[in-house]
Amino acid sequence: MKKLIAMVLALCLTMGMTACSSSSGDATTTQPGSKTVADEKASQKLVVATVVKAIGSNWFDSMDWEGTKWADENGAEHHYIGPTSMDSAAQLQCLEDAIALQPDILTVVPIAADACDALLKQARAQGTKVVTHEGTGLVNIDYNVDAFSNEAFGQNFADKCAELIGSDAKYALVVGTLTTPAHMAWAKAFFEYAKDKYPDMVCKNDMDGENVVPLEGGANSDTSYTMTKQFLQANPDIRVFYVGSSSCVAGVCRAIEELGMQDDVKVLAVGTASGQKTYYESGTIIYGAMWYPGAAQYAAYEVGKRLIEGQTIQTGDDLGFEGYHSVTVDGTNIYGNAWLDITLDNLAAMCDVL
Repeated sequence: MKKLIAMVLALCLTMGMTACSSSSGDATTTQPGSKTVADEKASQKLVVATVVKAIGSNWFDSMDWEGTKWADENGAEHHYIGPTSMDSAAQLQCLEDAIALQPDILTVVPIAADACDALLKQARAQGTKVVTHEGTGLVNIDYNVDAFSNEAFGQNFADKCAELIGSDAKYALVVGTLTTPAHMAWAKAFFEYAKDKYPDMVCKNDMDGENVVPLEGGANSDTSYTMTKQFLQANPDIRVFYVGSSSCVAGVCRAIEELGMQDDVKVLAVGTASGQKTYYESGTIIYGAMWYPGAAQYAAYEVGKRLIEGQTIQTGDDLGFEGYHSVTVDGTNIYGNAWLDITLDNLAAMCDVL
């Protein structure tokens, strides 16, 4: 099952795709043999891999940091793989490369949920334990590990909108892509909760029947910048953007400020405090929330290991990392208690986190 990491770098040859990049860490320990199949498997050196949306930012690279830590503690071989920019086709190529490693545990943060799900069926067929992050709703997984309940997270932003802007605020919802499960779950939770609790709040997004259609900010700030300028010109009465993708926040804020609308239009943001520090300080972002993805990575590998050992995952279990010391299990979803509020008052402290 041990493969050279060079395979990962060699296989990303699809024309027009962003190349996959990866790193691996190696730690060796010896464990006593056992008579059971599960324990015999656990006694071998595990190969573990994670595929993120894009490498090169502290947000996702924290999953490499903590994945390496977990591997060092458990004598495992860790591979960190992903495209160099956020592109669903490139990520799928990287996922194929990761599956070719035949890892014992595979963690994925999906961009295109359905396409990833189809590939993950192959991974499970070869015996790999699959634990996603931000993968609510995927079928071909063992578990999905998230820092919190998606519903509670989205509802929290609706409450903050009412508290900080007003219960009659005109708002728009922004996601990275319409195929990203977590982004869509947060936006839907915001909309449904606001519709019931704050009936005077007005959503400016398009509707598909009774379903809200968030604005798609794309994978970089230039795309979200252009989208926001166009949307503001068509909807000058809007008062707040909820931006559920960290890759979109800077573009949305830049468009608001360039149009000179920062006194009237505010942002509720998901993403790192350090990456969005300028916009908290300017007052364009009035509230944000984040989590530490590295913690979810550590917990995901721990879940995979316990499954290999024949253990079950139950509510109240301690997965060994802050925010995951007493998890909630709901079907294939495992929730921690790990979101972090960001305001101007605690900005410096949150920047130290991520």
